[in-house]
Amino acid sequence: MLYDSLEVLAYDQLPTAGALRTLYESSEMLHFIRRCLGLAELFHYGDPFGALNVSIMRDGDMLDWHFDMTDFVVSIALQSAEHGGDFENAPMVRAAGEEAISALLAGDHTRVRIEPMKAGTLMLFNGRQSMHRVSPIVGTTPRYMALLAYDTKAGTDSTDELKLSRYGRLPERREA
Repeated sequence: MLYDSLEVLAYDQLPTAGALRTLYESSEMLHFIRRCLGLAELFHYGDPFGALNVSIMRDGDMLDWHFDMTDFVVSIALQSAEHGGDFENAPMVRAAGEEAISALLAGDHTRVRIEPMKAGTLMLFNGRQSMHRVSPIVGTTPRYMALLAYDTKAGTDSTDELKLSRYGRLPERREA
């Protein structure tokens, strides 16, 4: 049986002056990603936990097929697992329709590209349109991945259900 398993350091848990936050929050990085994508506008993801996070996957952990709630993610492999932890991606399968998604979930992997995520790999992909997963981790060395999220609409956020399942909490609500 397949299951999702990983630990996550949320955006608000990363040091304010740390390298990852400095990179993500810089206007230069936003401009660079926007230019790589050929977009007129691009925004930081509005999720206070998931805009920038570090996923930690250990022996036996995996992440099953899913779409992201944001348009684009920059993945930076910080540390590779001994084995496994490959990024499997069916590019733009959502645009191909329900039949293509159903075929993928039924085991037809003709659309799937496998990207080994070795330390130092930087990848930019469209997570809202491209179904993807992470193969099971094998060995004692954990896989660390920094995920920097961007969207074509300002203020895009994830659902409370996702925040609870991934981070185990919701942001504090401010009184108006």
